[in-house]
Amino acid sequence: MLCATLLLVASASESIAQDADEPLRLIPAHQNEADDDGSEPGGADNTVSDAELGAEVEQVAAPESSASESAEPGIQVGSLEAIDPDAAGVLLPGIEPFSGDFWSGSRRSRIEALLPRLPAAAPSDTMRRLALSLLTSPAQPPAGPGEAGALVLARGGRLVAMGARDAALALLESAGLESGPALSARIENDRHLAALDLDAACEQILGKAGRAGDGYWRRVRILCQANAGLIEAATLGLELLLETDAAPDQAFDDTIYAMAGLAEPVVDPLADPTPLRVAAWRLAQFPISAQAVARAAPDVLPAIVGAPESLQGPRLLAAERAEAAGTLTIETLRDLYRAMAFSPDERADALEQVESLEPTLGRSLMFQAIEEQTALALRAELLAAALSLAEAQGAHGTTARALAHLVRTVPPAPEHGWFSGAAGRALMAAGDYDAAAAWYALASEEAPRDAETARSAVRLWPLMLLGAQEIYLKTAPFETWLALRVDEGEGAVALARANWLAILADALGGQIDPEVWDRLMLDERPVAARAPALALANGLQKAAEGAQLGETVLLALLLLGENGPAAAGIATVGPVVSSLASAGLQEEARAIALEAALAAGL
Repeated sequence: MLCATLLLVASASESIAQDADEPLRLIPAHQNEADDDGSEPGGADNTVSDAELGAEVEQVAAPESSASESAEPGIQVGSLEAIDPDAAGVLLPGIEPFSGDFWSGSRRSRIEALLPRLPAAAPSDTMRRLALSLLTSPAQPPAGPGEAGALVLARGGRLVAMGARDAALALLESAGLESGPALSARIENDRHLAALDLDAACEQILGKAGRAGDGYWRRVRILCQANAGLIEAATLGLELLLETDAAPDQAFDDTIYAMAGLAEPVVDPLADPTPLRVAAWRLAQFPISAQAVARAAPDVLPAIVGAPESLQGPRLLAAERAEAAGTLTIETLRDLYRAMAFSPDERADALEQVESLEPTLGRSLMFQAIEEQTALALRAELLAAALSLAEAQGAHGTTARALAHLVRTVPPAPEHGWFSGAAGRALMAAGDYDAAAAWYALASEEAPRDAETARSAVRLWPLMLLGAQEIYLKTAPFETWLALRVDEGEGAVALARANWLAILADALGGQIDPEVWDRLMLDERPVAARAPALALANGLQKAAEGAQLGETVLLALLLLGENGPAAAGIATVGPVVSSLASAGLQEEARAIALEAALAAGL
């Protein structure tokens, strides 16, 4: 009997060990496996949905690595010593946390409903920093009934959508949720896939026995088999998977079949570029389309940038998007511009050649031509042309940051006075306010002696005004600036820009001469303005009046939207800037005002 008992215990232990060695399941077996198509948790927008983040997990062992091991160095876990996991937070390097009561006065139901809509890839560094502060700061959750953990799961989902998977991992660890290890396993694995670190992604999955785990993890195993050269095993695994009730992921499945010579080697341009799919496309050396670039999560974009088999245009577009979203350095973008193949004749005749190229390639050609030009006067001419062209294409911010180091090689000297306007605007867009001020000082000093330099000084005046700590919009310089814009044939556009200037100055708390308002009110020409979402705008006003910091920031970011200040209308940006300034976020308000002003042509 004793022997029989020992045999039973040994058998059970072996069974448990085998089960513990299986791939991790992130959703329960009885749930409809709508996410088994290999897409990022949360669907087409590459986010982890609240439902999936809150789902129960099958009781199998998590991969050996933990959230604390994968979190970015420098991330610190913080809390308010509260039992509620929704109070958890992390301290990110370089990101100023909000106070621990920033949700005070807000209703939990409203915040939980709005938080999943937070913009994830807006081309604005200021918006990204505000979003990171909002999502990671430890704080008591807003008042009202709610399921414990729902808010921190929603925060983690938006961090994933922003490409801040390290921060999401650290946040889940700090919350101490029961489902945390399982969720972290999925997020961490996608982080490896997004970085094309297949060795790390496959370490915990390849060679595991059995078929436990959902469709996502089984497709990860199939990808790892293909990466190891076991394409027949990968194809067989896919055939077995498709015999289950797991929903097919056509884009991923076709890639595996194509690697085995059983399908056409093409990428569906409508397929969402999840980390799993992009890793498969890169492994198969498939070119990735511009449509995929437009929908990719910020941290997946660098993997597309490095796809040498893709067309140059999509790779450059991915690099520009990634740089604007904060997941690619400006020097990496410059290196990619340098790597594009142009002949010496094309670089020498860049101003003529650029007209026949698609915009991203044109910006690359101009970059190379400017770097190659050593004569400062000619370099300044090329810089002015490149910046003007980029502004017409809606890419002034990206181009200004890419060319800022070259703009600085042209000194603010009298012989370059005509370049003051272009140089000052570019340096303002790159965040170098002191260097821009030097050009404005030069233009103002040389204005009496040179008409073109005088015009540059007038053009720079609105930006320098908005960038000042104290703003006083006086009638005389306003009329001089407006008259110059009208004389240059801008007409109604000049009036629209005048309205932008007055609204932004007022939103930043500046003093404005009554005559300026009279001038704008009495002009009968219509001013185009995109109306903000009225309910959101009303909520923003009330949140700011009630000193509700968290809700003010949340609603401000929602109103600006995925395209950021550059694409928002004057009726949206004005209230956003005013509300952020009244909430004590004066520098952030000023930065958003300047982004909008530059995009509006000020």
